[in-house]
Amino acid sequence: MTKPVLSFCTTNYNCAHALEKHLESIYSIFDENDFEYIVVDNKSKDDSYRILCDFARGHGNMRVLSRKCSMGRGRQLAFKESVGRFIIVVDTDTVYFPIVREFVDKYLEQYPEFAVQAKLFGIFPREIWESVGGRGDFNTGEDFEMWMRIWKIGRMKWYPVQMGTNVKDPSAKDSYDFLSIRYDKFERFTRFLRREFDTIRLRKYEKLDLVNVWKSNAVDFGLGEPDDAFFGTRPSPPFLSLPRHFVRSIWQILTS
Repeated sequence: MTKPVLSFCTTNYNCAHALEKHLESIYSIFDENDFEYIVVDNKSKDDSYRILCDFARGHGNMRVLSRKCSMGRGRQLAFKESVGRFIIVVDTDTVYFPIVREFVDKYLEQYPEFAVQAKLFGIFPREIWESVGGRGDFNTGEDFEMWMRIWKIGRMKWYPVQMGTNVKDPSAKDSYDFLSIRYDKFERFTRFLRREFDTIRLRKYEKLDLVNVWKSNAVDFGLGEPDDAFFGTRPSPPFLSLPRHFVRSIWQILTS
């Protein structure tokens, strides 16, 4: 069997509502002989694990692991099971557009020596992933934290074009994932605490001009209208405002 060039590495937690459409979007766009798909399910409480296993039975290039893990740790576990020269990171609550095929083709033609992150879809040479130590054990900002390590060695590029549609409930976008209806109130609280812990760990990047970081390293593949915004760390609240910040967030959890 020929070794695949592309390794899709991802994690999943309680995304049963989106999994089938997500998987179908990937498998309808890419030739199954060219890639492997490795997913680590974080002990989902919904029907995710069954959906993943059922899909894998019909697709020999897919592997499903079950581990209790953070987002970053899970993706690193998936990476360790992979063999492809290029690692692609996707989200299981995202349905991908056909342009991701063109994005990958243009990347392989023009920037195979770099990591390139589009919106919701990133591709990383295996040697770069290994050289910076892979994904860190973060639940929030795990992607951003790795981008910064790659940027520091001069091998990171960004492509500010949307590659898919995220089907997460609108109130739980980005760092507000802890408010998702996928979690009960106790888990929302524990995830909020983990978010705050991860934010403190990312505080060291707050002094950077992050807009300049990505814009000065942006590439253009001509596949769509680029967005003006890409990323930034969520600023850590001032020490004196922490009690009010926590009370407001806990109130959101209790009333969501």
